[in-house]
Formats: sequence, C-alpha cells, structure tokens
Amino acid sequence: MDLPIEIQDKFEKIDNQIEDCFENNNHSGIIELELQKWNLLPLPKEKYDESFFIAHSLANEYTEIQDHNNSKKWAEILFSCDVERLDDGEREFVAGKVHFAADNLERALEYFKIAYQKSEGRAFPDDNPAYLEFYNNPDQYIK
Repeated sequence: MDLPIEIQDKFEKIDNQIEDCFENNNHSGIIELELQKWNLLPLPKEKYDESFFIAHSLANEYTEIQDHNNSKKWAEILFSCDVERLDDGEREFVAGKVHFAADNLERALEYFKIAYQKSEGRAFPDDNPAYLEFYNNPDQYIK
C-alpha cells in the first residue's frame, strides 16, 4: 500500500539524512531516523510497502552495532511487513544474517536454507561470501 503524499514528503527528507549517516558510517543515526519513519507510518504499519524497507534496514543496522535483541526483533517484524511483496527469500536471508551474527548458527542455517530455496541462491550476495560459505559448509561452523 502506498503512503499518503504528505508522509512520502517527510520520508524523502529523512532519507536524505539517512544518506548522510550512511556516508559517515553512522549506524546509530540511521537507526534513529528509521525509527522516526516507522513512527510516521499509519496503522497498521505493516500494510505499507515502506514498512518492509524500514524493518529490513533496522535489522541490518542493529546487527552492525551488535544489538542482537533488537536485530532479532526487527527481523521478526520484517516477516509481517508488506506481505503482498514477492516472497523471494529476502526475509529469510535477513533473519539468517541476524542469527549468524548473534552466533545462533543452527537457526541461521534454517533461515539460509529457506532463503536459498526460495531465491535459488540469488539471496546470497557476491560481496559477502561468508554466508554462502556457511550455508555450503555448516559442519565447519556448527560443532
């Protein structure tokens, strides 16, 4: 569902600030701004297309600062966001990354298996081969 135009305008201004934070590797600034956007979403928040991107970003940013409780929370929220969106394994990949970073390797592997199946491997980015390495060789990581 598309956002009302007045909220889209506010999001655009916040997105410019997020870009500045990204360029400065300011993860806490990105988190603060994404939470502002989340709070601007009308209820039910998860129905809006933008909810997916906000939850995705928050799961990733909390993972970057090693706040595993919040990263898991937002990865879980991501599953209920924009459910009309193509189910290509991206949600499971994010959840896998979150659990991998939190050293919940069995759970990470479960999510990565689903992500790999749904995406036929496309969910695994070339720029970070660690996740695919783990997926292909879990016995080297899980003892």
